[in-house]
Amino acid sequence: MRKIKLNFLLIFNFFIFSNISFSEENIYRIDYIIFKFLPEITSEERFLPPEIFFSDELINITNLKYPEFIKPDSLENDLPYQDLFQDISITRIIDNSNIQKKEKEEKIEMSKNQVFFQNDSGIDFAMEEIIQSLKRSKNYRVIGFNSWFQKIKKETEALPILVKTEADYKDIVIGELKVYKKRFLHLDLNLYFTKESSEPAPSEINIKILEQTKKDQFEMKESNLLEEVNLNFLYRMNHSRKVKSKELHYVDHPKFGVIFQIFPITNK
Repeated sequence: MRKIKLNFLLIFNFFIFSNISFSEENIYRIDYIIFKFLPEITSEERFLPPEIFFSDELINITNLKYPEFIKPDSLENDLPYQDLFQDISITRIIDNSNIQKKEKEEKIEMSKNQVFFQNDSGIDFAMEEIIQSLKRSKNYRVIGFNSWFQKIKKETEALPILVKTEADYKDIVIGELKVYKKRFLHLDLNLYFTKESSEPAPSEINIKILEQTKKDQFEMKESNLLEEVNLNFLYRMNHSRKVKSKELHYVDHPKFGVIFQIFPITNK
C-alpha cells in the first residue's frame, strides 16, 4: 500500500510540475523567410489552379508604433545639417573592451513594451545571415520575412496568423501559418504563391482580421484580402509538421520555399 501511495505522489508531482513548466515556457518567437526559386525554368510539370481556402479569423502581425518625429528648430530654420549633431570622437565609441569577439548567446528576450503578434523593425532580424546568403545566390530571391512573439496554445485554442508579403516583381505570397502544441510543437502552413494581375478577381476572400493592441486585447475588422490588388493564384503550399524549438526548419514547393524557426524566450 505504501508503494502504491508513493507512486501516486510521484505521478501527481510530475503532472503538477509539468503544467507549471508549460505555463512558464509557452511564449516563443516565430521567425520565417519566404523565397522564390530562380531562374524560372519551364518544365513539363503542370500545376492545376489551387483550391483557395482561408480560415474565418486570422491574426494580423502589426508593426510597433514608434513616437512621432518632431522637427527640431534647426530644420525649421534651414541650418546646415552639421549643426544637428554633436562632435563625438570615435574613440569614445570604440575601445578594446567592445570590439573583442564574444560567443553569441542563444538568448531571446521580449521587449517590455512589445505585445504579442507584433513585429519590431527596430531590432535586427534573427535570420539576417540566412537572408544575406540567399540574396548572394543566383538561385533564390527573398520575397518576405517576419518575426514576432506569441503564446503557443493547444490546437483547439490556437488561431492562424495572416501571412502576406509585399509585392516583389509582382510576386506576392499570401496565406496563413498556425503554431500549436500537442505533445510536441506543430506548425501548419497554408500559403499561396500569387502574381499581381490586371484582370479583376473572380470572387472576394472575406475574413475577420484580429490585431492585438494590448496584452490579451484584440481589435477585429472584416477585410477582403483581394480589395487592394487583383491576384492570380498560381501555386499552393499546404503542409503540417511536428517541429523542435531552436532548430531551423525548411518546407519547399517546386516554385518557392519557407525557412522558419520557433525559439522559446529567456525569462529576465
